[in-house]
Amino acid sequence: MSRWRRWCAALCVGVAALACTAAPVAAQTPAPRAPNSAAAAPEPGSELEVTLMTFGLGQEVFERFGHNALWIHDAANGTDVAYNWGLFSFRQPHFLQRFLTGDTKYWMGGEDANLMIAQYQALGRPITLQRLNLTPAQKLALRDFLHWNEQEENRYYRYDYFRDNCSTRLRDALDRALGGALRAATDTIRTPFTYRRESVRLTDGDRPIQTGIDIALGRPADVPLTIWESFFIPMRLRDAIRDIALPIGPNGARVQLVAEERHIAPFPGTALVPELAAAPRLVWRLLLVGLVLAATFAVIRIMAVSRRGAAWGFTLVASVWSLVCGVIGVVLVLAWTMTRHVFWAWNENLFQASPLSLALVVLVPLALLRGRATRAARLTAAAVLLLSLFGALLAIIPGGQESRAIVALFLPVHLVMAWAIAQPQVKPPAPRAR
Repeated sequence: MSRWRRWCAALCVGVAALACTAAPVAAQTPAPRAPNSAAAAPEPGSELEVTLMTFGLGQEVFERFGHNALWIHDAANGTDVAYNWGLFSFRQPHFLQRFLTGDTKYWMGGEDANLMIAQYQALGRPITLQRLNLTPAQKLALRDFLHWNEQEENRYYRYDYFRDNCSTRLRDALDRALGGALRAATDTIRTPFTYRRESVRLTDGDRPIQTGIDIALGRPADVPLTIWESFFIPMRLRDAIRDIALPIGPNGARVQLVAEERHIAPFPGTALVPELAAAPRLVWRLLLVGLVLAATFAVIRIMAVSRRGAAWGFTLVASVWSLVCGVIGVVLVLAWTMTRHVFWAWNENLFQASPLSLALVVLVPLALLRGRATRAARLTAAAVLLLSLFGALLAIIPGGQESRAIVALFLPVHLVMAWAIAQPQVKPPAPRAR
């Protein structure tokens, strides 16, 4: 064997020997443990972040009560979806009929959260974002419920402006994830708020709408609300949870519901609708209107004693006033008896705007211009006045309907109407000589 062959043979034997001696050592060295997947995996729901979005007042009537949504940020999927229950369409079949009868259909849906913020900034709506301090399990339960609620067969509901609206639906979804802790903490505490006061407060600045709402709401709208019930206003929900601590932590520990709050201002140049801190008192405003109308009626009636044109003028304004009162009364009766609007029932404003006034639309011209049906006109005007006085008596009794402002508007005019019709008949003009 040549020298090169011997070296090669020796090298092969050495390599083989090393392999044989290394194998047992490797076998004796314990293999590294596989990582514990259960301990290392994040808890389901920890990838989620829940934020309550609250949008302030807008310009349109249906925007005056604010709006809100739940923003679900999913870090695992990279999605930001804002879910809200305030979707509706003016184009849906029979929308006006549904609205008037209390059968309006709304629905729930999700949209891009960042786009939603930009849209409300452009509309001049102030935005508050409150990141909620929920456990992973609570966030997961909320996200799953929102996914279920968004399905076509689950998303629609009959909208009620006070008891079942976009804010109460959000409130209920959040309370569901919290195991009822939010309701338990807020549903037994009474507030000075009522549905009427909140409605008057938020529509201030739009006097016709504000007055119309005050006329339309009946006695059920004047029951003091609990904090829970006041959440039909998104801003009340926002303010209440800001400092609230709920027993939602480990072993029932109390935890601040809001972990972080930030505000986003509207785009520069947009019109901002201010929100009043408390409901304005409409009594003095409407009393001034009522006194001005009553004084106008009285002056025209005095002039009618000697001026035939003034008699026609008083007849016109008295007939128009009676028509307005009578039509409002008919609407209030129909709203009470023929619709599903609970808060339009038991309306004491019917004593001020009575369907009985419709009779004066015919009787006033007959009595003042033709001298006919004078007794019937006087008795009807007196009956309208007595109803108004009875309504005023009910308004000053504590615990009743808050109708003093409407009394202040109507009673002065009813008083002058009864006085004017009770005055001597306007004399017809003398016949012209031929």
